[in-house]
Amino acid sequence: MKKIINITSISLAILFSSNILAEGFNDNYLQVGFSSSNYKHTDKITNIKGSLYFGNNFSIRGEYIYETGDWNDPQEYETLKYDKLLIGLGKSFPISSSSDITTSISYDKWNSKKSTEFTATTIANGKTTYTTTLTNSSNKYSVIDFSVGYKNLLNPNLKLTLNNLWGRLKYITTNGDLHYFSPSIEIRNLSESGIESSAKYLKIYGITPIQSRLEVELIKHLDNDFSFGTRVLSAKEPDYTETGVFVRRSF
Repeated sequence: MKKIINITSISLAILFSSNILAEGFNDNYLQVGFSSSNYKHTDKITNIKGSLYFGNNFSIRGEYIYETGDWNDPQEYETLKYDKLLIGLGKSFPISSSSDITTSISYDKWNSKKSTEFTATTIANGKTTYTTTLTNSSNKYSVIDFSVGYKNLLNPNLKLTLNNLWGRLKYITTNGDLHYFSPSIEIRNLSESGIESSAKYLKIYGITPIQSRLEVELIKHLDNDFSFGTRVLSAKEPDYTETGVFVRRSF
């Protein structure tokens, strides 16, 4: 399992919580991003995601990811296409004017399609013959996860989030299950110049070897509605790096 976490259509009939930049963080948005990766199986990533907060401290989020990649192994040329759809529902419980207990439940569905060209070489009577065989395969996965966390607004422009997620990855094609959990810590800061920065670190237990992720984002707010940003994700086990840019429309 290479990744965990992270557009679905969100109804305009739901009223937006109209946070503005001057009042701090705003997590009502729609975002489109493009990234590149040096992971063996992934070259390019398109990502569309959004979140919406509404009455009684409920929130909804959605995300769509599409990845493509190609690579060469001995006598093989392989390509992979991968897409993922996620939708989640969150509920927070205020415990003070600056801190909440957070909960969420989400469902992911993944699809991957792999194409392999295998070239066999035979030599007979001094003559070399090359035979190419093309095979296609596909896999489907689903994930249900539940999380509990603690969020603290240390000051109006600095937020700390601690979270733990429990999930089940189901291999639909092979009828297998994988259970895991993932603790994380995130710091977000919003400067007076309108630059928002965040750093999130997490580990994924329940798989071998244990995986870890560090993701850093910088967002420049042009005004209360539009912003653009960049992100870097560094992963271990497997080791790879993603870099990307995105544009965001806030509400």
